[in-house]
Amino acid sequence: MRRASVIALFFSLVIVAPAAAKVARTPVRVIKPASANATVAGFELDLVRVHKTKARRAIATTAALPKNISVFAVVGKQKRSDRVKGVLVVVNRARAVSTRPARVSKRRLTVNLNHASLPKGYRLKLKLRQVANVLARHRSFSCRRYFKTSDLAGAQKLAGHRLPGITTGTVVQAACGAAKSGKPFATLGEFRTALNAPSGALAFAASATVPNQIDGNVAFNYTTRAFSVQADSKHQFTGCVFAAGTCAISSPGYAVFTPTAPAAAGTQLPFSLGLTAAPTPALPFQFFGFDTGNHRIGPLLTSG
Repeated sequence: MRRASVIALFFSLVIVAPAAAKVARTPVRVIKPASANATVAGFELDLVRVHKTKARRAIATTAALPKNISVFAVVGKQKRSDRVKGVLVVVNRARAVSTRPARVSKRRLTVNLNHASLPKGYRLKLKLRQVANVLARHRSFSCRRYFKTSDLAGAQKLAGHRLPGITTGTVVQAACGAAKSGKPFATLGEFRTALNAPSGALAFAASATVPNQIDGNVAFNYTTRAFSVQADSKHQFTGCVFAAGTCAISSPGYAVFTPTAPAAAGTQLPFSLGLTAAPTPALPFQFFGFDTGNHRIGPLLTSG
């Protein structure tokens, strides 16, 4: 028999007993992420022939979806009718922003991959690779082997609440960006903000009156003791102005701004920086926030 049966795949989160299900399904055990963090899991389902029939045990299921947990998924374009690849993203949105390290849970969640009935004599073999807490230190994980950027248009939310201020496709893309490495990427701030993780936003514009100067404005979602801005390799700082406190150029490409008193969450902090070369809209500055415990949070990217 030719392995040509199309695996028609759709998703649901396990919240009922298997006996109540009317479709075939393959359970996937995914690590629950810490608060304000995410787990990325790449899966592959292969249709394989069954050589020996084995008794199948009933699979226990979770009783309910934990609070603040949401599950997203994207499936890669199928090039073979007997194989499906995709990525699950489980996010744990914090109830409130906290700069304290979150407790890491060893609990696992069960996500069902529902699919059409399989041809007689065949079964689905699951291959799973995952990485948890992608906004903390972790091993590298690449989503490129499971889907392409064009597949993000079909990303979907499987369970839980939508994250505020961010699209479903961007949730998956940003989680994969964080899973790949600890380097900053374009939607990092957006992703961290949606998860209620400590984050900030910095916008700047070229000064209309002073050559080679930018006027910026930064705000954080937590109480901030200080913040810093780091220039790219093509620019250096020549001076700074900060009305809400003091500033200093500690090195040619690194400026530190210290408010007179710690700035409450959401406080707008305007500043100016002189540059050795004219700024451009795509100037790749990085900035860092320091909480009241002097923990540096970042780097985040600017927009201009």
